[in-house]
Amino acid sequence: MSFCRSSSSRSVASLASTGIYISGMKMRRKCTSSFCLTLCMLLASGVHASGKVSSFYADFDQAVWRTESSIFECSLAQQIPGLGEAVFYHQAGETLSFLLRTDENPMLAGKALLTSQPPLWRNDLPVRDLGFVDVASTNPLVNLDAARSRLMLAELDRGMVPTLMRRAWYSEDESVHVGISPVNFGTAFQEYTQCTGELLPVNFGQIERSTVFWRSGQRELDDAMRKQLDDIVTYVKADPRVYQFEINGFTDGSGNPRDNLEFSRIRAYAIHEYLLSRGIDENMLATRFFGSTPEFRIVRDERSAADRDRNRRVTIRLLRE
Repeated sequence: MSFCRSSSSRSVASLASTGIYISGMKMRRKCTSSFCLTLCMLLASGVHASGKVSSFYADFDQAVWRTESSIFECSLAQQIPGLGEAVFYHQAGETLSFLLRTDENPMLAGKALLTSQPPLWRNDLPVRDLGFVDVASTNPLVNLDAARSRLMLAELDRGMVPTLMRRAWYSEDESVHVGISPVNFGTAFQEYTQCTGELLPVNFGQIERSTVFWRSGQRELDDAMRKQLDDIVTYVKADPRVYQFEINGFTDGSGNPRDNLEFSRIRAYAIHEYLLSRGIDENMLATRFFGSTPEFRIVRDERSAADRDRNRRVTIRLLRE
C-alpha cells in the first residue's frame, strides 16, 4: 500500500491500513467486540467503509525529521508531502504539544480517529487505537496536549506510524488519512530530548509581568519568593534583549497610610536587593513604592482578608527590546 496521495473506490483500499476489510457491506472478518469497537470509532470519525481515500505520508526517501533547539524552545518536525507539517513543540515553562499545520485543509472539522499503524515492513505488528482528537477548520488543524503528544512520540520511537483518519470536507464519500513516518526518527528524537532537558524553567510570557504576594506584616523574602525570583533571574541572564525591571510595591488598605508606605518600600527593596545579589545590574532596576494608595489597589473596596491579600504585593515588569 502506498502512503503517497492516492484515491480508490474500493473499500479494501480505504480500510486496509486499519486491519478492517469490507466488500460492499459484507464483512470478511469475524466481528469480535474489539473489531466492532474499531469499526464504530471509524464511522464516528467520518471514515467510510466504502469510498475514496486520500492518503498523505512521507515515503521512505522523503521522511526527514528537522529539529530546532534552543534554551527557549524545542521542536521536532516532519514535512508531509502535499499536506503540510507535523510538529512536536515544547516551549520553556510549558508542556509538550503536537501541532498539525496544513497549506490547504482537506479534513472536515470535528473528531478524527488517531491510530498507531505498523509500517509496511512490519505488518506483523497490531494496530493500536489511540482515541479521538479534535480537528479544527483553521491552523493548527490538530493541537494535542502533552499526554497524547508523548504517546505519539512513544509510538514513533517503537517504529510505528501515528495516523489521523477523518472524512474529507468536500465529499461525504472520501476519507483523509494523514500518517507520520518513523523513518529517521531515532537520531532526531535524541537531539530533541537533549534540547528539552536544557530548557529554561520559564518563558518570557510567564514572567513579563510577575506579582510577589506578601503575608500581613511580612518584611523578608521566603523560599517560595526566592524561587520565583530565581526563575526570573535565570531567564533574564539568558535573554540579552531584557533591559529593565520595573519594581513597584503596594500594601493593603488596613493600618496607617504612613506605615503602609514604609512597608511597601521595605518589600520592594527586599526584591531589589535580592536581584542585585543574584547578579542583576543595578542600572536595570527601577524601584518604586506606593503604600496603600487606593488607585493602585487590585481590589479598591476591600471587604475581606482575601481582598487585602490581593492588594499586598510587589509587581515586577520586564522591558524587552
